[in-house]
Order: sequence, then structure tokens, then C-alpha cells
Amino acid sequence: MKRVLLILAVVFVQQAQSQNESNGLRGEPAAIADAREMVTALGGLEIWAKMKSLRFVHEWYFWNRLDSYVEDEVLDLTGPRSWVEMKSEIYHRLRAYSPEHKYWNIMDGEFAFANESAFESAMERAPYHWVRIAHAIAVNDPFYEIRFGSGPFTNSRQLEFFGPDGQKHGSILLNVRKEPVVWSTTQYTYTFGPMKRFGNLRVPDWASTGNGAVTYQMISLTGSSMPPDSSLFIPPVKFQKQGK
Repeated sequence: MKRVLLILAVVFVQQAQSQNESNGLRGEPAAIADAREMVTALGGLEIWAKMKSLRFVHEWYFWNRLDSYVEDEVLDLTGPRSWVEMKSEIYHRLRAYSPEHKYWNIMDGEFAFANESAFESAMERAPYHWVRIAHAIAVNDPFYEIRFGSGPFTNSRQLEFFGPDGQKHGSILLNVRKEPVVWSTTQYTYTFGPMKRFGNLRVPDWASTGNGAVTYQMISLTGSSMPPDSSLFIPPVKFQKQGK
């Protein structure tokens, strides 16, 4: 009788665990476990779960530009919204995208909406930004299915992120400390440098893409439990008629 009860208890726990997974992150249990360890390495599940926005400042370097520029970005962790100001002595650009207000730019004072293809590309890749993935893992978001796949190095494996459409849209290679090393979407790949602490968060200090053609250095990073100001994503009033 005790043996039967023990078996029933084990089955109940397994069913409960399976139900919890089905109501949250989907995929391979071992891959989900690694993903959660990654978020722990980035500062902790509780902190990332409570954050609703991030503001970070990068300095960007391009091999074919005379100037570097400082990029100030506000990223919504709860939806596909981003606002950025890019500035150097000879360059100034504002850009934002959101489902509500599309994708717009102000380049050296000239306003324009991006074409529909650029907007659709932004919407496709936005949920797979690695910081949005970290937040989603922390809140157990069922939007994602996480599996293991072959990594870029011999005998390596990476976390792969599939959307509700069943297609892979992103991947993250972790090192032995479960820190992100290589992050890819369907549109680009970044290789990360060592981790650096900003307040309670630990993130890569720098990254490069295009075989080193483009690099950035993290200057500052601030998380918030408040969503970003929604007015950031609205074209400035003096330009709004141009979108109609």
C-alpha cells in the first residue's frame, strides 16, 4: 500500500510539473533550466521579472566611420517598443518603433516613417532581443518555446527560441557559467565580451558583430519596474501630420 501511495505521489508531482511548464515556458526541460540559470547569472529571476523597462547607453564604433556615436536607448520589456537617440559631433538621429505608431526616424532634423518592410523586421526581431528574452524567462512567458540546438563552435550547443509560429527566431550560446556569449536573431549575430555589473544587473560589457566591423561599449544601464513613457514612441507633434 505504501509503495502504491509513493508511486501515486511521484506521478502527481510529475503531472503538476508538466502542467506548470505547459502554462509557462515551453520546450525541453533541460533547456528551460539553462535559460533560468542564465537569468540568475544576469542578476536574478526576481529582479528581471519585476523590471518593465531598461535604459542603456552604448558607444558604437564602425570600421568605416570617422566618428563613434553615443546611443541612448529605452527598451520596453513588456512589448515590441524601443526609442533611441544616436549622437556624435557630426551625426544626430532619433528613431522609435512600436505597434501603435510604426517605425519613424528624425535624421538631422528630417522626419520620415520607415517603410513597411523595416517596420515588419523590427516587429519580428523585437521579442527576441536578449534582454526581452531574459525578462520573459523570469516571468515564465508561454510565448516562447526553448530547445537546444547546435552551437557555432565544435561540440557546442545553444539555447534556441521558437515563437508561437513554431519557427526559430533567436538563439543564445552560454558559457560554462551560464553567461551569454553569442546572441543571434534572424537578422544579426553579436559576440559578447565579459560581464560587467551595473547596479543589480550583470550584462556583457561590450559586443561586436560583422566580424568586428561594428562594436559597442556599454556605458550605463538602468532597469525600472515602471513601463517606459508611452509618449516616447509617438512622433513629435510638429511631424505627426507627415504620417497621415
